[in-house]
Amino acid sequence: MTWLLLVQWLHIVAGLAWFGGYLVLALGVWPALLRRPAAEARATWQALEGGLGTLMMLAGTVVFWAGLARGTLLGPVRSFEALFGTAYGLTFLTAMVLTLGLTVHGAVSSRSLPAKVWDDGGFRPGAAAYVRRTYGLSLAVFAAVLACMVLMRFGL
Repeated sequence: MTWLLLVQWLHIVAGLAWFGGYLVLALGVWPALLRRPAAEARATWQALEGGLGTLMMLAGTVVFWAGLARGTLLGPVRSFEALFGTAYGLTFLTAMVLTLGLTVHGAVSSRSLPAKVWDDGGFRPGAAAYVRRTYGLSLAVFAAVLACMVLMRFGL
């Protein structure tokens, strides 16, 4: 029971940090940056991205591995039959695939984001739309993963 509580706690806290980071970036940081002069916005982003990137990567990694442990070693998915043959298993599998997709999307978009937002002297055309699309997609996938968590709480 101690391991279950510890892993569950880590999963939830890391999930809050990961999702919360995306919310702050999408609804606070990027709207503010896109209203500032491009050079100032770029310098601010460069100052923030190292620490934020590390936090987001660490939180996402903990969410994935703690969720995997919570559903398998400490949960009901202990066989392929349970994974593919039960509602819980299919929801668990969906959540894991969505979380992996979110992780890959976050890694790829974070690497390409500066080149898509800034050019030599300012913001690229369509920078704001790109940021909204990128973070909008991430938040939509987070919502789907959260829906899976609620369904699994009720055994579905």
